[in-house]
Amino acid sequence: MPELPTPDQTPRHRAPAEDEQVSGEDTQYAGDAPPKETTPVGSSPALTDGPRPGYERSADEPVRERLRDIFGISSLGLVIGAFLLHLGFIASYVGAFHQQQPHGLQVSVISDHNWQSYVANQLNAIPGKPVYAYAETDQATAKKMLTERRRQGVYLFNPNGNTDTLLVASSAGSSNAAAVELIFQQVAAKQGRSVQMTDIAPVQPGDSRGITGFYLVTGWLVGGYLMASLVGLRRGGKARNFRRMLWRLALCAVYAVLAGLLGTLIVDQWLGALTGHYWQLAAIGMLLSATASIFTMGMEAVFGVVGVGIAILLFVVLGNPSAGGAFNYEVLPQPWRFMGQWLPNGAGVDAVRSVVYLDGYSLGFHLSAMAWWLAVGLLVFLLAANNTYWGIRRPMDQAD
Repeated sequence: MPELPTPDQTPRHRAPAEDEQVSGEDTQYAGDAPPKETTPVGSSPALTDGPRPGYERSADEPVRERLRDIFGISSLGLVIGAFLLHLGFIASYVGAFHQQQPHGLQVSVISDHNWQSYVANQLNAIPGKPVYAYAETDQATAKKMLTERRRQGVYLFNPNGNTDTLLVASSAGSSNAAAVELIFQQVAAKQGRSVQMTDIAPVQPGDSRGITGFYLVTGWLVGGYLMASLVGLRRGGKARNFRRMLWRLALCAVYAVLAGLLGTLIVDQWLGALTGHYWQLAAIGMLLSATASIFTMGMEAVFGVVGVGIAILLFVVLGNPSAGGAFNYEVLPQPWRFMGQWLPNGAGVDAVRSVVYLDGYSLGFHLSAMAWWLAVGLLVFLLAANNTYWGIRRPMDQAD
């Protein structure tokens, strides 16, 4: 049994009497922790020397720690990644746009008395193969293929005169129309002939040069990956559990719906650039925005902040110059000419043109290309969340 204190002994838990003198050195406190000092009401707190908790003076920090903060492996890796990304941006844009070379522009040649075959052979013999000429006899079929973007021009050769007619469709791409016109003007000039150009499928009055769709698609994609990047930087690349991951996907869905509706409202009702296809364009915008945001979140879940760089590489560095917006695929060099239609940017631009100008021609293919990237991002994001707690209750005896 513990020894009880005698009356002349003061227990540690008893407060001293008013007439007792308390010494700061001899006083014992419960838990060995002194009572908190209180600041009288209406007075300012006492100032102390030194930085606040969690901060430190620059003079107190070793130089080695300062260098490690900037030149550490993780920091240096991010700096090098950003440097390579900006070099790739310059190389991609300049490489795609610095020198357009028409290649394989498909043109139908219409004439009488087998002149179409002769003219087509002459056009196919041009060095560099800027055009692929097809000898045709049905002008109506050739025009239909032109409006469906299966041809970039229809050349009506007049064997009984010196003036020919060139049919183009600027709505399928103004750069293609300009390139075809330039080629045939040069060819006709060498033969002492002239060419009259007729645009059978012009762009809408508010769609200057037919590039409104390109900027609309760029806005949807940039907004999608920017939103996902900010959420990842603020809340972390991975969700803490499965339910929070579902809420992030719900956020992407809501954001995509608003982006599609409001983006189309701007170009249709407000600016009058692309009119008459509101709901179709809004649906394309929803798909593009969801693709960009979910793909970016998937990359962030796996690679952290590096995933943002991967999204920029796909949607900006590679996607924009190869999208066929400012310049069509047929005037871009490789590899941009090949990759454009398979990336979300090019598929989005083609889908917008298909809805607005081409009566939905090849729309299913373009939507499939976008949906494929959406599925990749969603699958990566779901797999990256497998190591989180799924919210399933366990019996107490099985708990860790």
